[in-house]
Amino acid sequence: MADIFDNYRDEFRARVLGGRPRTLLEIGSGDGGFLKTVKGEVERLCGIDPDAQNVSNLRAEGFEAIQGSAEKLPFADGEFDVVVFSFTPHHIADWAAGLNEAMRVARHSVEILDVWYDDTIADQRTAHALDRWLKTIDRRMGMVHNDTLSPGALLEPVMGRRNVTFDYACRRIASPLNIEETMAEGHAKLAKVDNDPALAAEFEQIISAARREGMTDEGAILMTIEK
Repeated sequence: MADIFDNYRDEFRARVLGGRPRTLLEIGSGDGGFLKTVKGEVERLCGIDPDAQNVSNLRAEGFEAIQGSAEKLPFADGEFDVVVFSFTPHHIADWAAGLNEAMRVARHSVEILDVWYDDTIADQRTAHALDRWLKTIDRRMGMVHNDTLSPGALLEPVMGRRNVTFDYACRRIASPLNIEETMAEGHAKLAKVDNDPALAAEFEQIISAARREGMTDEGAILMTIEK
């Protein structure tokens, strides 16, 4: 079965390459999933990630990679034609600082792909509630895993700038989530926090809502911010 997120990734790749960038930086490059899809299309590809092992692995595969954080980029102003965030904004502790740094080192644009929920639809509200619940446990375990950002929240750090334009599209393929699989995932998560009673009760409420209203996979937001 095809991964619906491949549709979002393919559209994002086309969006990034549409400007024919010669240099590209990905912030939060992880295992290089995005960089590998544009290898050979861009003259200079660079990834920055806080995880030393990810950086080492990327270097072993021939990529330029640097260990560091989104909030303080070790690059010159306008060093890259385009700066990319691929499913990483909700993993950045200080989004305002991260976006402003991206804008500083981008010559032409910042491209963003991230998770999005349509909270006007019942089955999406339920899925969003589950997502928030899962992230609460992740944060207790020390991970930076924030709630998804709306288009307005993504743009807020740069809305006061002059001569900045933006464009975005929200996409959603209505793919139902399997409730039994969701329950198994939730109970495995609860075990990591000693079956916290409050979290267990909240999870049962989410599952009850899912049985009433359904629950569907998250969508994606694709955004371009041009300087």
